[in-house]
Parts: sequence; structure tokens; C-alpha cells
Amino acid sequence: MITVNTRMDASTPEEIFAEINTRMTGALMFHSQMIDYFAFLGLDGYKQIHVRQYTDESLERTDLKQYYISRHGKILYDGFSGTVEVIPETWKNAKSMSVGKGTKQKAVEDGFLMYREWENKTKEIYEHYAHALRDGGYIIDALEVERLAADVADELDMIDHIMLDLISTGYDMTYIVESQTDLCKGRKEGKHGKHC
Repeated sequence: MITVNTRMDASTPEEIFAEINTRMTGALMFHSQMIDYFAFLGLDGYKQIHVRQYTDESLERTDLKQYYISRHGKILYDGFSGTVEVIPETWKNAKSMSVGKGTKQKAVEDGFLMYREWENKTKEIYEHYAHALRDGGYIIDALEVERLAADVADELDMIDHIMLDLISTGYDMTYIVESQTDLCKGRKEGKHGKHC
């Protein structure tokens, strides 16, 4: 279950950037749990997508906070109100070796549906805030938020591409397992070794 309390009536840069920072905090929680979700399923390529997103979005959140300090001379304080729980309750006491083919296929489908829903809602929120900033005459701030919305739109394109492939193969486990290698290609050796 994912709920993030978002104030859609925010209209000032201070209110809007605080809300975006909160959404980004939720995104980090989401991607962190999706890393565990796909690691539990033994699908390192899908896990790696979320590792990259977690890293990229953590840096993007830092950039947002620095932008706000630079433009507005104030600190964006961290806060979060909501719930981010993507791992099914039934997995809490299970072992990854006990996950059968049908369960794994359904988990891949459910995982990508959750992922797409999260990112689509994020894009809608950012577009709404960009519009509110433009209406308020905060053009430079609106451009920054539009850039964030465009980044999310690019992520949605990637998700849609993967989902279309999954749908066209009927979530075939052979395809899913073989696609993990391609998703891991180019992964550099990190301080904890290669994880794909």
C-alpha cells in the first residue's frame, strides 16, 4: 500500500518545493523496497533498475534542495507523511527459494504495475505544481519543476517499454530470467562487488 499525503493546493514556491521534497522522500522509500522486492525474487536486473533509480533520485533530491537554497535562500526541511509498503505481507516470513513460477510471474506483473502507478502519479503531481508556479508568476521555479516532470516522463517510457515486452511474452519466466542479463550489462564493479 502506498499513500503519500500531498497538498495539491500548495501554491507558493516554499509550499510546492516542500511537497516535492516529501514526494522524493517517498520515492526513495519506494525504490529501496523495490530493491528488496526484486532481490527476494532473484531478479537482479529488475533490482538493478531500482538501485539506479534510488541513486539517481537521491542525487536529484539533493540538487532540488540546493536549487531551493540558491534561489530562495531557505532550507527545505525533510518531512514525510504517508505509507510506503510494497512488499506483500505474505512474504514477511517466506524464503525466496519457496517462491514458485506462478507467484513470481504475478509478482513481476504487480511490481511493474506499482512502479508505473507511482511514477505516473509523480509526473501528474509535478505537472500540477509546475502549472501552479507558472500561474503564480514563478517562471524559473516552474521550469525547474517541469524538468523534474520530464525526467519522470523518461522513466515512464522505460517502464512502458519493459511492460510491453512482458505483456507480449505473457510474463514468460524464460524471457524474464534471460532479460535480467541484459539489464545488468555495463554494471561496473562496485565496492561490494558486482551484484548482477
